[in-house]
Order: sequence, then structure tokens, then C-alpha cells
Amino acid sequence: EQQKIADFLSAVDDKITALSAQKTALTQYKQGMMQRIFSQTLRFNDDNGADYPEWEEMSLSQLGTTYGGLIGKTKEDFGRGKPFITYKQVFDDSKIDISKFGYVHLSEGETQNVVKRGDIIFTISSETANEIAYSSVLLDDIDELYLNSFCFGYRPNSLEVFLPEYACYLFRSEFLRKEIVILAQGSTRYNISKSQLIKLQIPLPSLPEQQKIAQFLTELDDKISAVDAQIQSAQQWKQGLLQQMFI
Repeated sequence: EQQKIADFLSAVDDKITALSAQKTALTQYKQGMMQRIFSQTLRFNDDNGADYPEWEEMSLSQLGTTYGGLIGKTKEDFGRGKPFITYKQVFDDSKIDISKFGYVHLSEGETQNVVKRGDIIFTISSETANEIAYSSVLLDDIDELYLNSFCFGYRPNSLEVFLPEYACYLFRSEFLRKEIVILAQGSTRYNISKSQLIKLQIPLPSLPEQQKIAQFLTELDDKISAVDAQIQSAQQWKQGLLQQMFI
């Protein structure tokens, strides 16, 4: 029976290992494709097979404006009230997970900057230069949403020029991260200046090509998420079996 148990659990482990390898391969493939896309060694065509127009180079200051997070708040204000985007939400993912908002109390008539769909949120400081100005994009319409004070927001002038779904991947690409890291300031803790960041030149395809890029990378993300869900399910199933076997 020991042999039977060991063989069975080894088979489950092998399945989890195979799924993990599949996830790693998909993640590496996505990273490689992002590098090719944003360096323009890979281009998309329209539905008729024709080339899209050449990409433009524009500074963030030409495309939008920045704003700050919450001001004048004490710890007693948090834990109730209106939703706000936390630092961790921005750091953890290129897209704001709307299930993980914090909450903050605002007094009647109080004025704070409100986050809107399409806004790109950047972290202001980090412990290493490589983690400076991590970004996340709000892709959902949320009424009266605010921003933590350790990040700042960037609002494109037009979502028909700078597509939010494209921005998600652009600012997390190795291609652009190299340019952002150069702007880090500090020694023991690193900070970034809004005025320096918005001077950054970004590659801007036509809107239809931005849509094609975003769709392609989103589909890859969906595949990675599906495999990750299988891994989590298999691990939970294994833990349940272990508990039943040895109790």
C-alpha cells in the first residue's frame, strides 16, 4: 500500500511539474514576443494583409498629464469609505485587479484626484532601481476611485490615440523598462521624478495595430492564467488527498 500511495502521488507531482514547465515556456515565449513587438522586429498586418503605418515616437508629455495620489490622510482614515488603488495593486500586475481595492474615508466636500478608466498608475519609489516606476493600468469604469499617496497617475489625452490595453504591455516590456530604470534616483532607496518620466519617448503604433498587439498578448496571458489555474487546482487536490490518506 505504501508503494501504491507513493506511485499515485508521484504521478500527481509529475502532472504538476509538467504544467509548471508549460507555464514557464508560455511566459518565456510571451516575454520574447514582447521584445520583438516593441523593438518593431515583429509587425502586425491589417485584416487584408496590408502593412500598418510606421510607428511614431512621442513623449508622454505630448500624450497626457500626471496627477498625484491622496493627500492629508492619517491612518484613522483608512479601512472604510471609498475605494482606492493600493501600492501593491500597482506593483503586482500590469492591470489593476478591482477585487483588491483599499478603502479610505473622505469628508464631505473634500477634494482629491479621481482615477478614471485608461489611467496609468506608476509607483514613485522602490528598494531597487530595477523596480522603480512599476506601472498598472485601470481597464474598468469605477465610480469615485482614488489613488494611494505612494504612486502617481498619468492620464492620456485620448484613449483613441493611446489605447489602455496597449499601455499595459508597453510599460511592462523589457524594451521600455530599460529606459525607465535609467531615470531612477537614489542610493539606499530609489525614487523617480514625474517631470523626468513624462519626457520619456514611447513607440506609438496606429490605433488598429495597438489593438492587434493588445489582443495577441492578452490571449497569451489568458493561456498562462489557464495553466496556472490547473496548477493551483492540482496542488489543492493533492493536499486534499494527503489529508484524507494520513488522517
